[in-house]
Amino acid sequence: MNTAVSKEWGFPSQCPSNCPCKEYDCNSQKFAETCGFSANFCDMMTNKTAVPSYKVNWVRVYQDPKNPKQKVGCSTPERPTKKYIEAHEHMYKTANDVQPLKPISVGKGTCSTEAEGVSRESCGGSRRGVCTSARICECRAGWTGPHCLVHASFDPVIYERDDGYEDLEFTWPQLKIKGIWMSLTVIAITMMVLPMIKNRMDRWKPLINTYVE
Repeated sequence: MNTAVSKEWGFPSQCPSNCPCKEYDCNSQKFAETCGFSANFCDMMTNKTAVPSYKVNWVRVYQDPKNPKQKVGCSTPERPTKKYIEAHEHMYKTANDVQPLKPISVGKGTCSTEAEGVSRESCGGSRRGVCTSARICECRAGWTGPHCLVHASFDPVIYERDDGYEDLEFTWPQLKIKGIWMSLTVIAITMMVLPMIKNRMDRWKPLINTYVE
């Protein structure tokens, strides 16, 4: 995983008074090159005392629209990522997860009505979201995520359809459309004619024999 470190993300949080904070190298043995890191940061990165743990907010995928070998989306028919993850759930969730693939949350993250700027507490700022009186984020149009920090996006191509009978390898009887319509027409005509015939039969009376010898 390529981890980006930026001042805009609060790194370093605050430079110690006795540290020059000009170089940062977790593999260095020099104090001047490691003193600028937060406590236990290098231990996590080098996996000495703790297993690295990350929370992925969102992923951006770059693709060439002119390349026919590349397709928009992360789960294409050739590589059905979503179905693979669902079939191997234990590999993609922790003991506390109910399901590996979670729906995208539009707002509903906790926030502070006094927060300012672009941050989680301010719901991304006034341009992205609003912190309600209940201290819950409500995203404006075009923004998503629990704290409205991510551009709302969409997949113009839907590769994955809902499961149907064909997925159960069930084949319906193959009947010609013309034959079906002819059968339905005959049934309809029969149902219309039978009541008329019955009505005539009910009103029929035998003739009286008037023959005299």
